[in-house]
Amino acid sequence: MALGDLEQVTLFALVKLGGTGHGAAIASEIEESTGRRVAPGALYTVLQRMADKGYVEGWIGDSTPERGGNRRKLYRVLPDGARELQIWYAGIQSVARGTADRLRELAAGEGS
Repeated sequence: MALGDLEQVTLFALVKLGGTGHGAAIASEIEESTGRRVAPGALYTVLQRMADKGYVEGWIGDSTPERGGNRRKLYRVLPDGARELQIWYAGIQSVARGTADRLRELAAGEGS
């Protein structure tokens, strides 16, 4: 199965968080890494879609004193999700190999 853009960045954010994280931490990591804000509804929709595919697992964590006893839903990357992201990333690396110089030229407006 192919990964959508938000699925890709969400999985990468979870990996950067050590493989497990809650929605606010995932959204923060995505924004810090990409400069792109993700609406909570969109993030939770993509997390549920990936859970349905077997790419992530979600569960309710323990309550924490700093949140006034409220419990957060946590998500973990599952092996199928890690493999799918690995396959996608390898494909992007393969396609992009050898294009850095030309991409810089095009971005600078040199040679059309």
